[in-house]
Amino acid sequence: MLVKKNQTIKNVTIIVPAKIIEKNLIKCLDVCQKRYSTTPIVVLLDYINKKIPILKNTRLLSTGPISIGEKRNIGVASARTNFIALLDSDAYPSEDWLENGIKLLKKKNIVAVGGTELDFPSQSYMEECVSKASKSFLVTVLNFRKNLKKEKYCDYLPSCNLILKKKTYENSGGMNSSLITGEDWDFGDKLRKNGKKILYSPSVRIFHKSRNLKNFFKQRLVYGEGVIDLIKIKKNPFYLLSLIFLFFLIFLLSFPTVFFYPLWEKIYTNTLIFYLTIVFFESIRLSKKPLLFLGTFFAILIGNITPGIGTLIKVLGLNLNSKKIYKNY
Repeated sequence: MLVKKNQTIKNVTIIVPAKIIEKNLIKCLDVCQKRYSTTPIVVLLDYINKKIPILKNTRLLSTGPISIGEKRNIGVASARTNFIALLDSDAYPSEDWLENGIKLLKKKNIVAVGGTELDFPSQSYMEECVSKASKSFLVTVLNFRKNLKKEKYCDYLPSCNLILKKKTYENSGGMNSSLITGEDWDFGDKLRKNGKKILYSPSVRIFHKSRNLKNFFKQRLVYGEGVIDLIKIKKNPFYLLSLIFLFFLIFLLSFPTVFFYPLWEKIYTNTLIFYLTIVFFESIRLSKKPLLFLGTFFAILIGNITPGIGTLIKVLGLNLNSKKIYKNY
């Protein structure tokens, strides 16, 4: 039995970081207002670029162009409730999102809960293909993208769909404001100190807009750069696994050497054929529709190659200018 809305939503603040006021943010706020009319919402904007109808219980804060982690820190600090719910501006909650999340926080011995990211009901061709590719084990191992049917404890959950106590957030030290991407990985490590648990639940669902190919490329590029910052900060062997994309890129760039070393030519060719065969069958499995196959295949390649480019740029000390090319919200 679900908790009554008046019992769960009166003590929660929804935190929504955004760059500017645009159609996805307006959709997010509209749905939140309709489903949780009495719940306070705090929106953190680079600047307020236009007027929108006055929304009940909604505050718009102009922060300037700061990181998404810092915006969330400001939003949480401004909240006057015991619970906070983090949501992205290009997402909106499903029915009973807050009710189910708060209910689980109260029942189970956990510090935070989040859940599935469902696709928008209507998407462009490449948005749908990118969404399919993002569910591939070749691109991610993250449970929230795979719409698992069972609850599961996990190392972290994305801050686009995360519900927890304000006190828990503040006691952890909040999010690292220096990180352009990966701030939720870092935050997950902080939350899990002293054996505490983060819960994935399929009942805590949001609808999250998939990226088009251009924005997917940017996101993966900056992800590759951000991995280096995470490795420096966390010194955790787990994050070294993300360097596999760099090694894959180096492997691809070694192609000219096959003309000089016959043995390497065989190794290179067989390895590449093996990889492309896996991508081929993975694209068939994910796309399910013949028309989506080619786009999904291409999106998986982008998802595998682009992070290596970002990491290589960072290692070489070149300026990617992440803040300009990519906004993680």
